[in-house]
Amino acid sequence: MFMLGWRVFRALLGDVVDPARARRAAWIAGAVAVVVLVVSVVTDRATGWAGSGGVRPVLTVSFVTIGALALVFACFPTARAAGPDLRINGRQVRPDQQLSARSTVQPYLSRRQRPVAPEDRAIVLNDVPLLQRGLVWRLSRLTPLLVGLACGSAAVLVSGERQPLVFLWPFFYLFLLPDLVVRIGRAERARLAALAADPAPTTTEATP
Repeated sequence: MFMLGWRVFRALLGDVVDPARARRAAWIAGAVAVVVLVVSVVTDRATGWAGSGGVRPVLTVSFVTIGALALVFACFPTARAAGPDLRINGRQVRPDQQLSARSTVQPYLSRRQRPVAPEDRAIVLNDVPLLQRGLVWRLSRLTPLLVGLACGSAAVLVSGERQPLVFLWPFFYLFLLPDLVVRIGRAERARLAALAADPAPTTTEATP
């Protein structure tokens, strides 16, 4: 499921994230990271806050710089603005509008695969693309945020912090990212099963 979800994530990322917004956020985050790097090196030489030895200060400053880069990038909106081209089944949507599916669809998103019933086919095909877009958006927003927090915690730990357990919590939240990819994969599996299912029979009124 992870590999399937990863393929879907890569395919949908360009539809969910605006490349122009992402480039602007990357340029600003890069500029901030350069400033943070220079300030960190200068202040460490003056105060030694990054730790002692030859390797520890380099690691600390590197984690601080990468963390600043990721956090600043996460602060800028990168999702595509809602427009006429963002439509699913004729309905205008935002990439972050739906992060769940209706109760009828939920059984098809479980760990165990099940065939899609004909009467549920249309609902699955309608809800799953919206769910996938929402999950891709959330993954694209959470990844730089959690990486930035984890790098900040790593910088504190490497610099010689005596209470490491206090700063380990961002690393546990990083496990949310693979789970989101798996959820995208399960949604794609349900979508493919719906495409392979027979459509619900149409009832026609008998003419007298």
